[in-house]
Amino acid sequence: MKQAYKIKAQSFWFSLLSGGIPIYAAPFDEKPYALSGSFNTPMDTIAGLTDWGQDINYVYGITTVIVAFVFLAVSIPLIYAIRRFRVKESDLAHMKPPKQVHGNALLEFIWTIVPVILLLFIAIPTWQIIFRQPDANHLPAGTMKIEVVGHQWWWEFRYPELGITTANELHLPENTPVYFALSSADVIHSFWVPQFGGKLDAIPGTHINHLFLTTPPLRHSGKSGGEYYQGQCAELCGLSHALMRFEAVVHGKAEFERWALAYHKPPVVETAQQKRGEQVFMQCMSCHTIYGTQSEELEKQMLAMTPPTHKAGPNLTDFGSRRTLGAGTRSNTAENFHAWVHDPASIKPGSRMVGLGLSPEDIEAVGAYLRQSTAKTY
Repeated sequence: MKQAYKIKAQSFWFSLLSGGIPIYAAPFDEKPYALSGSFNTPMDTIAGLTDWGQDINYVYGITTVIVAFVFLAVSIPLIYAIRRFRVKESDLAHMKPPKQVHGNALLEFIWTIVPVILLLFIAIPTWQIIFRQPDANHLPAGTMKIEVVGHQWWWEFRYPELGITTANELHLPENTPVYFALSSADVIHSFWVPQFGGKLDAIPGTHINHLFLTTPPLRHSGKSGGEYYQGQCAELCGLSHALMRFEAVVHGKAEFERWALAYHKPPVVETAQQKRGEQVFMQCMSCHTIYGTQSEELEKQMLAMTPPTHKAGPNLTDFGSRRTLGAGTRSNTAENFHAWVHDPASIKPGSRMVGLGLSPEDIEAVGAYLRQSTAKTY
């Protein structure tokens, strides 16, 4: 209720200040594509929890000081001149135009060279930070490599050294140098975890952008389950751009190793409903993979093709352990899963996933299989 009131108040003042008739915007959570994906971390770009984020904030600080200096250097003389030389309107008719001065070389030199000097104060540290990013051939020892692929509208994370592919949850060990190789499967996306630092585009085709940072330490030492940081696509990429979110999860190093080991455990099918769900999932294998099942064999065959072909949908090996579904659009509950599989476009407009026309019983069965059999304990 408080959030709804805040949004309505903001809408009122925006409309009023823009000279229009106040229009009350419905709160986002009341829209048919409302988010309820348990994202509760701030989109804080000032935190600077990584070395990359702190470097960017350092440049921001320098820029802020310079901009403040320019503002004061312009506004103070302007205000003084307005007050010092103002005259009454009735006196304007008796005044002569001021003497015109042209071609003052000293003044022209000053107002040309000063901006150049100020821009150099911004450009030099910016270049230093950009070139501080190492390339793929000169990485520090112990660097973890992760391939990030943007899709409309979800994120894929591949750990080639660990044989892991997952989606929408980026798991990381604390205090570890990480090298991200960014690409896109369709249009331009932009990878961004605000509390980690600046964003970087994922571009379709053969071009790979690179990002290097050292993950932050756990804020609460010994906390199990990891600490979550909100991420999202920062490049307008289509109809559901605003619904293309993900979570970066930072673990203690021992816990991260347990997570990696647990990932490779095959699904545990215990009940009749889960068994039925396993059979229903056979219809989904052309787009999705679960390691340790027939869908993994199909993926290997596709990757062995020339050229290699990746499946169109997210890898679901650890789906049961994820907090959200639909790339952060909904919490991972049985009710939300049923709504997602029944009609994905009603939750994420333009979703590339299509409804398979499954019966409610089949949706419940495949939901039990995916949410229970693939849940990993680490």
